[in-house]
Amino acid sequence: MKSKSTIALGALTSLFTGVALAEEPSPAALVDALNGVFGRHAHMRASHAKGFCVSGEFIASGAGAKLSSAKHLQTNVVTPLIGRFSIGGGNPNAPDNARNLRGLALRFDITGGEQHDLLMISTPMFFARTPSEFVAFMAVRKPDPATGKPVKEKLDAFNAANPHTLRQSKYIAGQPVPASYATIPYWAVSTFYLENRAHKKTPIRWRAEPVAGSQGLSDEEAAARSKTFLVDELTNRLASGPVEFRLYAMLAQEGDNLIDPTEVWPATRKEVLVGNIRIKAQTAQACDSTTFIPTTLPTGILPSADPTLPVRAPSYAISLGRRLSDPK
Repeated sequence: MKSKSTIALGALTSLFTGVALAEEPSPAALVDALNGVFGRHAHMRASHAKGFCVSGEFIASGAGAKLSSAKHLQTNVVTPLIGRFSIGGGNPNAPDNARNLRGLALRFDITGGEQHDLLMISTPMFFARTPSEFVAFMAVRKPDPATGKPVKEKLDAFNAANPHTLRQSKYIAGQPVPASYATIPYWAVSTFYLENRAHKKTPIRWRAEPVAGSQGLSDEEAAARSKTFLVDELTNRLASGPVEFRLYAMLAQEGDNLIDPTEVWPATRKEVLVGNIRIKAQTAQACDSTTFIPTTLPTGILPSADPTLPVRAPSYAISLGRRLSDPK
């Protein structure tokens, strides 16, 4: 008997090859939905507007070589990378000392000209299963011009009809304010496939564990921090040496949902330590014109049929085009 996730995967694969794809909102609609909630800010990303750039390297353990032919996962290969730490949402002035989503986007520059973009967030789940659900989620949170707040009746009705969209916000509310970008675990909430030289495909999700351990602030400690403390904190931390994360591939088991990023895989899933991410320096805003796209993948890594993945590249391109065309 096929698992529900296998059946759903087949259905969505068919969906993406048919007319039904046109029923999803346009990539521009996703950017507009974010701007509707957070406003349009010149030269800023529509999402993860507040952030700063870093550089470093990835040192492969070799354990990933059995799962994937990707060059940067082979034994002891060292791959340069650039990255960006950020706060979720489109507010460039989001306070660092509040409970909110954090992000870590990385680009591995692989020998031979390939690239691997790895986008991770500080929750093990996303809030939307599809692009249309993303737009609907944002629409009911758009402030009413008369009150400056969302319309409560519409918001409550949407939340009641779509309780899975609240998993992420509930998770964030239950976590302390992070003490540092370096002390947060990060997840890539979509499923990918690692393909080895024998063309065996293994469904996985990525997870990055801070070598320094997870560290949060009490409410009193957070209130005493500035709203921009994270940059200085990382500057001081890097003065003592690199910031490191262990990168794991979490292996799917039969029955795990492969296409729904709002569903969390159990923490008991087997994991393979594929290597260490080593952040060595801040690079100011050097990556501002870089668009990190989760479907930028090298040979040996493939996307799943998660419907939130294909729309990323065109919507990010629209966001980049808009901010580059903003008047200086």
